[in-house]
Amino acid sequence: MTAALPQAKPSFWKDTHPSAFLTGLIAIIIGWAGPNVLIYSVQQAAHLSNETAMSWLWAHAVFTGLVSIFLSLRTRMPILSTWSTPGIALLVTALPGIPFSEAVGAFLISAVLVFLLGTFTPLTRLVQAIPMHLAAALNAAILLPFGFHAMSALTKEPLLVGAMIVAYFVMRQLAPLWAVAVVLLVGIAASAGLGLWHPAAVPFELTRPQFVAPEFSLRATLNLALPLTLLAFTGQFVPGFGVLKAHGYEPDAGGVLRTCGLASTVAAFFGCHNLTLGALLANIVSGPEAHTEASKRYTAAVWAGAINILFGLFAGTFLHLMGILPPEALAALAGLALLAATGSSLQTALSPHLGSLAAPTVILVTLSGITPFGIGAAFWGILAGLGVYAAEGIKKSRP
Repeated sequence: MTAALPQAKPSFWKDTHPSAFLTGLIAIIIGWAGPNVLIYSVQQAAHLSNETAMSWLWAHAVFTGLVSIFLSLRTRMPILSTWSTPGIALLVTALPGIPFSEAVGAFLISAVLVFLLGTFTPLTRLVQAIPMHLAAALNAAILLPFGFHAMSALTKEPLLVGAMIVAYFVMRQLAPLWAVAVVLLVGIAASAGLGLWHPAAVPFELTRPQFVAPEFSLRATLNLALPLTLLAFTGQFVPGFGVLKAHGYEPDAGGVLRTCGLASTVAAFFGCHNLTLGALLANIVSGPEAHTEASKRYTAAVWAGAINILFGLFAGTFLHLMGILPPEALAALAGLALLAATGSSLQTALSPHLGSLAAPTVILVTLSGITPFGIGAAFWGILAGLGVYAAEGIKKSRP
C-alpha cells in the first residue's frame, strides 16, 4: 500500500495573482465612490462634525478590512465585509435629534444583537437552506440596477462610456482576467482626454479616529438599535449569503454573524454602525475575473480588505480622489465589473428550473424596491420566492 502524500498547506502568496489584487482594488474603489459617500448625507442631516464623520468612515474601513482578511483566510472563501448600507440610509432620517453618544450606545446594542443572532442555530440553518437558484435570483436582482445605471451613463456620455464598453468586450476575448482593470484605465484616460474629470487639490493626511463614550437610552434603542439590527440581517446578511451561495461558497453563517457582531462592538466606540456581510461588492471578488480557480478567489477578498484599511487610514484623501472621475465613468465601471456575475446569476436562477416562477418572483419583488414595515426589498423578494417555490412543490407532489 502506497502511503498518501501529505497535502501542501495553502499559501496566500502562492494562491494569489495580480488579477486578484486588481479586482480587490476595483471593488474598494466602487465602494468608496458609491455607498461610502453616504456618510456626507448623515453628517449634514445630523449636524455632525467633519472629525466625527471621518472617524466613522475610518472605523468602517479599518474594521471591515480586518474582518474581510480574517474570514477569507480562515475559510478560504472570498468573504467581503462592509457596513450596513440600508442602516446608514435609515440614519439619515433617524439620527437627527438623538445625541451622538446615545447613537453610539445604540450601535453597540445592535452589534451585540447581531452577535447573538449568530448563536441562534435555527436561524443560521434557515439562511443556509435557501435553494441555490433562488439565491442566484436574489443576486441577479441586486446586480441588474448597476447594468441599468451603466446604460443610463452611456446616454449621457456616449464617447466616454462607449470607449469603456468596447474595451471591456475586446479584453474579454483577449485576456478576461484583465478586462475590468483595462476598463478602469480607459475610463481614466478617456475622462482626461474629453475634459470630463475634475482635478482638484487633494489633501494627503492620516485620519484621526475619535473615541466616543456610549450612553444608553430607550429612545435610541427603539429608534436606532432595533431597526439597525433588522436592516443588517435582512438587507445585508441574507443577500450577502445569497451572493456567496450563488458563486458556490457556503461559509458557516453563525461564524460570519458572530465575527461581524464582535467587530461591530469595537467599531461602535469610534462612531460606526453595523459591520455586515458584503453583497454587491462581493460579486467582484467572487467571479472569474478575480482568479481562474474558484478555490483561490479568497485572495481577492484579502487584497480588498488590505486596500480598504489603507483607504480608511487616509479616508479624507481617498474620498477627494473619488470625486475626480465623472459619475458616468464610475457607473460604467461598476456595471461592467458586475456584468459577468449578473449573467451567471441569471443563468443559474432560470436555466435548471424552466417553467418555475419562483426565481422570477424573487427578481421582480427585489427590483420593485418595496419596503413594508421598513424591511428591505431583498428580504421580501427571497420570502416571496420561497413561498412560490413551496407552493409549486406541493402541486408537484399531488397525484
